[in-house]
Amino acid sequence: MGMGTTPLNVRRWRGGAGHGAGQQDGQQGQQDGQHNGQQGQQDGQAEHDQPQSRVEREGRVLLWLLLAAALAAILIPSILLQQPARVFFLKLAAIGLLAFLPGWLYLQFIRNRGPSLYDEYVLNLFRLHIDEYRNLPAPPVHSSYHQLWRDDRSQLTSESRDTKDNLYRRKFETVYGPLAVSTRALLAKKLGLRDRAETFSPVIFATLLLGVGWVLVLQPELYGNVGLLAGLRLSGRPLLPAEALQYGFVGAYSFILQDLIRRYFREDLKAGAYISAVVRIVFVAVVVSAVHLVWPTARPEQEAVFAFLLGFFPQMGLQMLQAALTKPLRRLLPPIASDYPLSELDGLNLWYEARLLEEGIEDVQNLATANLVDVLLQTRLPVARLVDWIDQACLSLHLPRDGAQRRGMRDGLRLLGIRTATDLRRRATVTRDRAEFAGAFAAALGEPKETGTTLLVSHLKALDGDVNLWHVEQFRCHAWLTADGHRPAKSPANGAPPGASQGGAPNPAAASTTVTESTPATVDLGT
Repeated sequence: MGMGTTPLNVRRWRGGAGHGAGQQDGQQGQQDGQHNGQQGQQDGQAEHDQPQSRVEREGRVLLWLLLAAALAAILIPSILLQQPARVFFLKLAAIGLLAFLPGWLYLQFIRNRGPSLYDEYVLNLFRLHIDEYRNLPAPPVHSSYHQLWRDDRSQLTSESRDTKDNLYRRKFETVYGPLAVSTRALLAKKLGLRDRAETFSPVIFATLLLGVGWVLVLQPELYGNVGLLAGLRLSGRPLLPAEALQYGFVGAYSFILQDLIRRYFREDLKAGAYISAVVRIVFVAVVVSAVHLVWPTARPEQEAVFAFLLGFFPQMGLQMLQAALTKPLRRLLPPIASDYPLSELDGLNLWYEARLLEEGIEDVQNLATANLVDVLLQTRLPVARLVDWIDQACLSLHLPRDGAQRRGMRDGLRLLGIRTATDLRRRATVTRDRAEFAGAFAAALGEPKETGTTLLVSHLKALDGDVNLWHVEQFRCHAWLTADGHRPAKSPANGAPPGASQGGAPNPAAASTTVTESTPATVDLGT
């Protein structure tokens, strides 16, 4: 072997050593790069957190300054100014605060509403089985409906499956805006500044009208002798009841403020509520002016009290005007009160009745046939409460029109444990004492016991035609609502409860068949 020649194994060892050293250097460089990257991320996060924390501190300081300025605006005139100027500035402060308070509630609400509203809305659609699962929006991933939705949606064509459009999501966006949709990341559409559910103009208009109303009520004193229309002679017309109008406005404002606060905590505060507030104020003013024409002039104090109550119950003024007419003219007017008022349902008070009236639901029949999706979305009512009201409405509509007679029948049915239509269906499936129950059912309706079988079968068949009652039963059959804790039987095709079609869609015929099969013995209760 020559001096300039290197053995093969030595060259291999050197090459292997060089390769190992290069590999180590590469790993060390990779670790250094990762360390530097992590350090850079930490530095970037720290730089990002510093402005954010500074903004938070500045925001807190600004809030304290605003609170101090508001307190100073009240205390300084009270301490430094003389009596006339003090009263003037305090009245101005009261007018501004009282007029701004309802609009401030809306500003606070739109800051706090979020995707949780959308998740709850979508889950209620699935619980009520509003449509086939494949046609509903994507439920939250953490819910048990998500896998059912994916399995059912896989049956669609690729073109239908890839579409980003959905009717139920669009309904939600028109009310709360696209920013409140929690699954917005799944959509390709980018949002702009104009993507909002409703405009702010109803809130501004309502604030201006409330300011005018409080100016007429508090009547701040004239500051200075500024006469823009000094040479103008006023006509003095129309002659309006000033004091009655003032108390009517105070009553309407009290109702509006309580209603807005209730909506704020129920997460139901939308700009449409301020349109209703404007309509209530104008309507109360018109009714108070009309009632003044027939009110006895010797009792102005009672007129003011009545005007205040009209702010809460405007229909009461129309009833008084109708009663003031003579009988021949009274016959020409259509009835104001409904034969099936909403107030007869359990748990439906003045506030809920006013809220449903905004959505066009004026009586029990309107509620029993309402669009459940729109009612859930627009009113933000708890779904269990809405389901119970519809359940009561379906039973009440099959009872006589006379209110006193209907209340007596419902009280008799309560003694049998029947408060809703689904209570009647469940009780009719009990086979142990069918004949006795049929007789007791007829007695509760004020009919002979011999007609119990006919009456019971007739009512059960009549309930088959109520479409919303099918959704009520779908909601009540959930495992977490049933007494024994067992889940309802599932269809092997799509996992839908009994009475549903193959895709999970409501099928009234299937619902009717289900009831008929569950109550076959009701036809021959006398045997």
